[in-house]
Amino acid sequence: MSDKFTVIKGNSDTTDTNGIMRTIALHDCWERQYHDSVLQAIEKNKDMKIADYPQDDLMKISLSGVKYIDSIREIRRENERVGTDYVQTLAEAQTAFQLIDAIFTVCGYLTLRNFVIAFPIEKYYKGDKWEEKDYFSTMEVLSKMDWDKPIGRNELSELLWDYYNADLRHAYMEYTSAMSAIYKAQTGKGIMEKFFEDRGVPTYTMDKETGIMKNNQTGDIVKTQKVSHIQIVK
Repeated sequence: MSDKFTVIKGNSDTTDTNGIMRTIALHDCWERQYHDSVLQAIEKNKDMKIADYPQDDLMKISLSGVKYIDSIREIRRENERVGTDYVQTLAEAQTAFQLIDAIFTVCGYLTLRNFVIAFPIEKYYKGDKWEEKDYFSTMEVLSKMDWDKPIGRNELSELLWDYYNADLRHAYMEYTSAMSAIYKAQTGKGIMEKFFEDRGVPTYTMDKETGIMKNNQTGDIVKTQKVSHIQIVK
């Protein structure tokens, strides 16, 4: 499982240095935990296929792996927050994709019961009101599954769409982001851009400094208007 990523620190003069260092420290901790979990499981279960590893070992790898991916996401968010010009390379996107896919494969070897233990469903109950996922909608999906049977890699991808857990949601976002970056390098367009284009929905690219948006399909320029939420009351 390759894991070569670039970690960039922002300008300490203009950012919360403690926050950045804390983010990097958490990243380092989860990276070590993930690698230790993998190496210990391999040493403990010699000559065994990963699918046959004890569920406890698979749970440790799955949880630390997802947390590791989420910590990489937080590093990138810090870079964006402080305004660095760093852009993920194609090689890094491919590495991220392969790593996350490997971790999700291990997650698929978990029984549903142990998957829920490793990644508890968040106690959010207002999804019906806002027409979004929540604890109840997740449990409704799980009620139709065998809790004592390994989930399976393909089935996991479907489950993640309905499962209400922030760690898994963020890891899956990293997965699709890496997939889109690879697709864009091959075709010149991201997955979502191609999706909307095929359906006749225009997409735009914004220049953050000027506030000018460019229609990616027609090349037309649109000047955005700043909206003030402050009103003068006479």
